[in-house]
Amino acid sequence: MKILITGASGFIGRYLATYARGRGHEVVGTYLSEPELTSRIPTDDGIRWVHLDLREPHGIGALVEELRPDGVFHLGAQAYAKKAWAQPLDTFETNVAGTIRLYEALRRHPPAHGTLLAASAAAYGIPPALPINEEAPLWATNPYGVSKACQEAVSYQYHKNFGLRIVRARLFGTTGPGKAGDALNDFAQQVARLERGGAPAALKVGNLETKRDVSDVRDAVPALWRLFEAGDPAQPVNVGAGTSYSVRSIVDRLVALARVPLTVAVDPALLRPTDEPDNVAEVRRLRALGHVPRIPFDQTVREALDFWRSAPA
Repeated sequence: MKILITGASGFIGRYLATYARGRGHEVVGTYLSEPELTSRIPTDDGIRWVHLDLREPHGIGALVEELRPDGVFHLGAQAYAKKAWAQPLDTFETNVAGTIRLYEALRRHPPAHGTLLAASAAAYGIPPALPINEEAPLWATNPYGVSKACQEAVSYQYHKNFGLRIVRARLFGTTGPGKAGDALNDFAQQVARLERGGAPAALKVGNLETKRDVSDVRDAVPALWRLFEAGDPAQPVNVGAGTSYSVRSIVDRLVALARVPLTVAVDPALLRPTDEPDNVAEVRRLRALGHVPRIPFDQTVREALDFWRSAPA
């Protein structure tokens, strides 16, 4: 099978592309900028890399015309909440208009095995009840989450109106060795840097009381693949652990693993304008597809810290 993965140069995309290659598939992965190709996260040498900017009107159409993929994983997005606050129009141009451009191309060349959209739990906003099930309303509280809710609406519309098989994976927190921009890895980078100093130091943190449902990427990728194979376009599926961890518990784990004594100091610059207190996922639909996570969270924390310890100083 020929697989197109938009955003394959990102954190999840790299693990997914390598997973697909391991299953014997031809993989074409897109990237936005050259530095994305220098990540320390290892990828299969057989991946074909293609530059793509989803904001460019004709690029995705030409790529689909050339490839005629059998299956598509749409991960390409402006995925940083902080940047979305600063640049909401650019975020919508990439995430919403870019998705429409992709689906217009797929209307002309429908993939035989369909498309998976990497949607986001950020679309839920502050939930009315926990755990969050897929019937909860999408009332996002930041521009990134709103753009991801729009992606889902567009996906369902193209399925209903044009018969494209598009399944929606609502990803909750996904982490692991090498991710940038999430609490675990941001703190792990700090710890590794402070360890190199060799002296007691302060770890800078934001809101410690929020809780997040977090999965290891090496569990999330098989879940995405299973949803791609067997998901129903009419039913979005939460992809999460079904357990949430407080930021404080993540910090405590890292402090316990640190090789120098660390204190914890709140940095106002790390506090967000709005922050959902908890977002634990209801994962019955995912479990019904046969997915069971296998990597303990303590292993994820330890291996994330080891990744940044081994990074060039």
